[in-house]
Amino acid sequence: MQTATQNSMTEDKDSTGLREGLTELKGDASAVRDDLNVLKEDATKLTAHATQNAIEAVKSGTESAGEMAKSFGENAKKCHGSLCEQVSARPTTAVILALGAGVIAGRLLARK
Repeated sequence: MQTATQNSMTEDKDSTGLREGLTELKGDASAVRDDLNVLKEDATKLTAHATQNAIEAVKSGTESAGEMAKSFGENAKKCHGSLCEQVSARPTTAVILALGAGVIAGRLLARK
């Protein structure tokens, strides 16, 4: 059997070990909290960076679409001008071609 002195010493050792364990646990909890704060900052930076890249991609796409529309408009004007010149140069041919295209389109639509 243990004596009172031995019990007291065992309790002191257990108490000291418990205090050391709690101190270590507090340190680990603090380190985890710091790591979580760093992770939060990194996630915020990553989100901001991804958002900026998305905005730049949309701007680039918008500019490309605008350029394509402008180019299409210019080509349409050129084709219209060329077609007007051809009709002015050969009005009878233009009328016959238009009549023929109308007849063909009418027959195709009548079948359905």
